[in-house]
Amino acid sequence: MVRRRRFSTSTAIDDARFVPWLAGEGPLSYSPENPPPSDYYFQYSWVLPGIFSDLANKRQHFYFGEGVRDRAERLFSFWHAARNKTVSRVVLQFGRASADWVHAPVAAYACRLRGEPVYVFMQHGSYQLLEVDQQPLLDSGHVVLYRGIGTAETFRFLRVGSHDPATERGRVLRTYAETQAHVLADSTLSFNSIHDRAKRIETCHIRDGTWLTDEVAIGHGLNLAADGFAKELWLAAHQSFTLAENIAKWKFGPHYVKCRTPISNVRLTTFFAGEHEVRIIDPDRVEFLECVGCRLHELSPRT
Repeated sequence: MVRRRRFSTSTAIDDARFVPWLAGEGPLSYSPENPPPSDYYFQYSWVLPGIFSDLANKRQHFYFGEGVRDRAERLFSFWHAARNKTVSRVVLQFGRASADWVHAPVAAYACRLRGEPVYVFMQHGSYQLLEVDQQPLLDSGHVVLYRGIGTAETFRFLRVGSHDPATERGRVLRTYAETQAHVLADSTLSFNSIHDRAKRIETCHIRDGTWLTDEVAIGHGLNLAADGFAKELWLAAHQSFTLAENIAKWKFGPHYVKCRTPISNVRLTTFFAGEHEVRIIDPDRVEFLECVGCRLHELSPRT
């Protein structure tokens, strides 16, 4: 039996920075500026086998994690354009970790696919593809997010407030940042962590529905069982937003909120999971722009 080589999936490039690619060095460190020589490295069951369910057939080709090649055709077209130097970088945000906080690594590129101008977002093997007009603030390093709340009249959103390290809240925030930095330091863990709440027919072949980040957080010392600030912050960070207004308006609306946040504050689910879904890291870096059919209620954390 031929054993496939295990490539490094560490995204760290030093003690405090992470790349948005599959790895910081080695064959998986490819980027649109330095694309891989062949499509081999897009075949995730070979290069990123740890993202797949134990029930998935690893001999099947899962290009970009998608089990049907045609459904990933736009990504093949994007990388073909990258090899031809016809994509342009809009944002490249390296991740940063400190004792106080963490910023996610994300890259976004502009190109034309099927004759239409689109943005391609990427983060540790996850991709999102959106029409350019869906993200008018991207040039400034911000993304517009939406969240539908059905017919509810109030959207409740946690505000964190003080990061004073001498307080219990400050201690929780530091532990939370350490947890986020841990999952961002490896592309396999990062991919699995952002899909651990997903549970859809499109994601049944990956490690979805595991809630594995709860184990990581508890291992770092976050008390998720008690009804306190740690639990509140954790629940806030696992709220789903979407990059597309129509998803919030028609699928999860009709009431919804519109906000913006720095691109370094988002975690991307991948394209075949649907719904252009993202999550946020820091609630305080979210600025609300509009409430449609509802009002915003900002919550102060419990200590």
